[in-house]
Amino acid sequence: MSDTKKITISIIGAGIAGPVFALQILSHPTLRKQYTPIIYDKLPPPDDASDASFNKRGRSSYAAGAAVALTSNALFPLYQLGLKDALHEVSSETTSINIWRAWSNTKESESGIAGPHKWYNIIRNPGWKAELETNLRVVERRDLQRILLEKVKELGGEVAWNKKLSEIETLGDSSNSLKLLFGDGTFITTDLVVGGDGNWSSVRRFIIQQQWPDDIKTRWAPEFPFCSGIYGISERFENAEGKGNEPGDTHWVLLDQGVASTWALPDGKMFWTISLPEALPPARSPDLDPSQAQKLYGADVSCGGYSFESTVEILRKHENIFHPFAGTFGAIFKNSSRIVRAPLWHKAWNVNEIGSHNAVVIGDASRAMLPSSGQGACFAIEDATVLANSLLNNPLTCHELKFNDAISEYASLRVPRSKRMATQSYWTGVVGLGARFWWRWLRDFGSAWFPLGGDPRA
Repeated sequence: MSDTKKITISIIGAGIAGPVFALQILSHPTLRKQYTPIIYDKLPPPDDASDASFNKRGRSSYAAGAAVALTSNALFPLYQLGLKDALHEVSSETTSINIWRAWSNTKESESGIAGPHKWYNIIRNPGWKAELETNLRVVERRDLQRILLEKVKELGGEVAWNKKLSEIETLGDSSNSLKLLFGDGTFITTDLVVGGDGNWSSVRRFIIQQQWPDDIKTRWAPEFPFCSGIYGISERFENAEGKGNEPGDTHWVLLDQGVASTWALPDGKMFWTISLPEALPPARSPDLDPSQAQKLYGADVSCGGYSFESTVEILRKHENIFHPFAGTFGAIFKNSSRIVRAPLWHKAWNVNEIGSHNAVVIGDASRAMLPSSGQGACFAIEDATVLANSLLNNPLTCHELKFNDAISEYASLRVPRSKRMATQSYWTGVVGLGARFWWRWLRDFGSAWFPLGGDPRA
């Protein structure tokens, strides 16, 4: 096709998937010549220091979010994009995972004394890839987003903030363009819309509405798998013996119901998690809560639609859970700068539900997986890479703008892989949470006695 007019790609969402896709376009000479990617995000820019911006970003799980683990399937494309050095500066390589079993100290719930505990097993050098010379790496989500967006800007990309997508309309003319309407009353026309807008994707809703107008809710909404998570970032600290977190040190602590973990971050900080069985999803809408951010332990708290009171109750209940160097998880909670609670969702959408004509979704918009997969951010990066490759493999002609072949190739490659991983993460989550005694027994027995492999670097 002629290079006199570039094709506009509107990317909805500036989390992880959207910026990576923009970088794949901007960094490839052929794709850059053909396409102009523009990212739109509903939140204020991260460097906006106003109170209104702080409250709005603080109430968003992905903006306030804690951290992500990146394995080789995500690290390789990031390295190829020239982000290796920047990523290594803000991430920590995980060198070992110790697995523990802990019980609550119900008799001395206010004492700060850890309950009973037992060491089970160790995984050495998890995710090691000799080609990359690293194990899996853990990075704060906001730091990963920052280096991605900085690279987008460096390559001449554009990001429009405070642009919440409210509606998509088909123009119905020969151009096959779409009209995107935003919450501030503005609109744009675009040739292709790519939704990296999360589990409750507006772009996916549009795709489904075009094909199944009478069955939108059933097809569009993710499923609630009866669990939720609380995540946090703990600042650097030392225990009474002057011991801090060792670089690369990770601990999984199996609970009576649920699992807690800590992951080393740079500068002695920690990413911590608690995943628990949950009877019901939050009653409120998944949209942002405009109310003032709450505080607990001096940390900013985002409750993801759940009540602040129930979030406090869960954390108080787990304060005396054993941790190998902090003593208790309560000590970690009290050293945290931010805490995020979020309902967990599960679903891998079908081929025709994630793409059609000139609309397609990537990342969490195309699948919802439990964190037991450890692959949420990694699959988002995979999606962005595969979609860019599909556009490259299916060039447009000078006569018409049709993305059907590229979108079909992308969806046919991603959906089977997504379904396998979503199923695996679901059952891993069921066993790991141990909500029933038989799952708990299987989890504890397997963790303690099954060999977890040797050292892949040996």
